[in-house]
Amino acid sequence: MAKIKRHQLLLPLLLPLLCFPLMAQQKVWTIDDCMRYAVEHNFDVHESRINYSNDKSSYSESIASFFPSLNASVGADYNFGRSIDPATNTYDNLKTFNNSYAVTASWTIFSGGRTINAFREAKMRMRQASHNVRNCEDEAAIAVMEAYVNLQYYRALVEITASKLDESRRLLEKSLKMKELGMNSAVEVSQARAQYADDDHIHTTAEGEMQTALLSLKRAMNYPVSDTLPLPAPSALSGAGIMGEPEDMAEIYDFALKNNSLVVQAQLNVDASRFAVRQAKGAFIPSLSLQAGLSDYYYRHFGSVNENFREQMNGNFGQYVGISMSIPLFNALSRTGSLKRAKNAELAARSEYDRTLYELDMAISQAVVDYRNLIKENGKMEQKVEADSIAYRLADRKYGEGLMSFTDMQQVYNTWYESQAELVRTSLMVEVKRRLLEYYRTNMLILQ
Repeated sequence: MAKIKRHQLLLPLLLPLLCFPLMAQQKVWTIDDCMRYAVEHNFDVHESRINYSNDKSSYSESIASFFPSLNASVGADYNFGRSIDPATNTYDNLKTFNNSYAVTASWTIFSGGRTINAFREAKMRMRQASHNVRNCEDEAAIAVMEAYVNLQYYRALVEITASKLDESRRLLEKSLKMKELGMNSAVEVSQARAQYADDDHIHTTAEGEMQTALLSLKRAMNYPVSDTLPLPAPSALSGAGIMGEPEDMAEIYDFALKNNSLVVQAQLNVDASRFAVRQAKGAFIPSLSLQAGLSDYYYRHFGSVNENFREQMNGNFGQYVGISMSIPLFNALSRTGSLKRAKNAELAARSEYDRTLYELDMAISQAVVDYRNLIKENGKMEQKVEADSIAYRLADRKYGEGLMSFTDMQQVYNTWYESQAELVRTSLMVEVKRRLLEYYRTNMLILQ
């Protein structure tokens, strides 16, 4: 019995490990994978998250504004020449070293409602920024979905035009043989050549459009241009299939009215604007603040006897507490202008909210109408493709028997391939509209 070498035993164990990187590179990117990638890498999404972080910081600052402010200070200075003696508060010509310490606190007791309304506005702005992040994610996902479907359409179109080109080549060869047998003329052969050249041009154009659509998808995803992006066959695009007749539009609209990120964001903008108006009104009301502090200092006269540090710190220690009122009288119409601008901003926010509701209602209605029509159109196109296929097979048989001219057969031939391309388009658009309706109905665009 021959000996088995060690490397022959290890080869079956190492083979899966060697093939694993190759298998990992062959990942097929579904439409949900592409949308998920875009959400994580889109530039607008990144900027919206940064803005959200800034608004969270502003919200934290608004909370801290309810608490007193506390400051500590330490000072040191050296005086020479004529200066004030800190012990007698009179002028002298001694060289003096001064060292001071202080702790101060200030607390706004009443500010005309500006502090509480600033807090409320900051809270609304933070929530608005959070929904803006979600809206940017949804917009990025929708852009990818449209680019993905567009690419899949051109991929399917390339397959159809390639099949049509092969068929044109077969018909050209068939026409040449029929001419040799005297069954058709040179005119019909030239028509077959022209048809082949036209189909070759259409196929080349479709390939170019497919490459452009691929770049558009990578741009929407922010995907590296040089990396490959394997996709499933166009027929495997749909995840959940046709969902049938949509629910009542009123139910879809009611859900979107409460959960759609654009609507919630517009409503939060109205609320924040209302609190901004209250802040502007509070600027006309007097404010009260409480102050308190501790202070101490040490000094030294050069060339004379001075008390030690501890004795001076005990003797110079001071403290104070007080309350002050600030009464706004006149500041060159600054407060009046701020209030006017705040009111105009609130009116603009309410107008934008109404616009958002109208556009949402229009978008849902259009999506429902398009989906219903595309379902019907897709069913009719499936029947038409089947009928055109039968018609073409009959026409091809008649042409081979010399019972039909090439022009008539060509018309039937082109009709069949055009209906195939239209069927691909309607099938893909059904998936787009289905996902949009699911988004409005559930507020979810990417399948888990």
